[in-house]
Amino acid sequence: MSDSAQSKPALRLAWDFGPDAPAGADRLLTLLAAIDATGSIAGAARATSLSYRNAWGLINAWQGYFGQTLIITARASGSTLDDFARQLLSIDRGAHQSLARALDAASQPMRALSGRQPDRHDAALRIVASHEPLLNDLLRQLRSDSVTATLSTHGSLESLLSLAARRCEVAGFHCPLGELGRDIWALYRAQHGLPRLRLLGFARRTQGLILARGNPKGVRGLSDLSRADLRFVHRQPGAGTRLAFDQLARQAGLDTSALNEADEEHTHAAVAALIASDEADAGLGLEAFAHRLGLEFIPLFEEMYFLALRDTPASRETLDALSALLRQDSWRARAQDLSGYSLQDAGVEYDIAGAEQVLFGA
Repeated sequence: MSDSAQSKPALRLAWDFGPDAPAGADRLLTLLAAIDATGSIAGAARATSLSYRNAWGLINAWQGYFGQTLIITARASGSTLDDFARQLLSIDRGAHQSLARALDAASQPMRALSGRQPDRHDAALRIVASHEPLLNDLLRQLRSDSVTATLSTHGSLESLLSLAARRCEVAGFHCPLGELGRDIWALYRAQHGLPRLRLLGFARRTQGLILARGNPKGVRGLSDLSRADLRFVHRQPGAGTRLAFDQLARQAGLDTSALNEADEEHTHAAVAALIASDEADAGLGLEAFAHRLGLEFIPLFEEMYFLALRDTPASRETLDALSALLRQDSWRARAQDLSGYSLQDAGVEYDIAGAEQVLFGA
């Protein structure tokens, strides 16, 4: 959604099929409309920022729910909608058309309220970000430069949604490099209401399994995590690290039901601290925290941590100031004391396509 659209809130129509229905009814309808327009599931997936696998997963889930075929595929003619899917789209379009005027009228009071210009005299630069230890240093540097700034730590998904909802000016999130990151990146981009973004490189980081000092349980890799004698500590759902772990677990065929789903922490530091205090045996986290506490570490992937801002003229001054700060030699030297870190990309500005080139090489 564009930033101009964000400044004009609108009440939307959304379908609720009840608690037993799969998630993503409106995303399904958007996907079906794209298939109807392109004649291709692959093309429709790209147009709706879904992976091909996730697009088919969405279709299959709803075909099971409805007990009806939605898509007809043929090698020669691509993909077309079955009659039932066309009826779904027709009903959806009719509902939107009949309610459009009423929804627009009901949106007017919210537009009037949100359109008021805030008093910027005491406005703070609000940063909502996934856990990253160098952000505390950034906050201190900004404050020393007389910039009023606040930092709130949440998962990557929640941070991006906070930017979409205008609860912050800067969102920090991370994504693995290479194939591991593709579905996670697609999930980030598919979030409803996300504005057009400009991204700043912040850090390259190495994540892997953090293990007790001396690795007394003899853990060699992900496959060992299903052992009954291992206590695994999770990150919270929606955290970028949790998304990466879930991807790794699926790829490895790991039975995550054997893990302690109730044991969750919200930062890399907390995961490492639990393992160091013998409250857990293993967890996924940053190499830097394993090294800091003298713990064992098995590297699994490298990732990029980005700072995201809205791609608007109003954000340009903040973007330029942050970029200049992060490009300073004194800032990049901070990586010398952090194991598994590189700040070679710190302060480099990217659009979405440029970020994807860094992440996936294409």
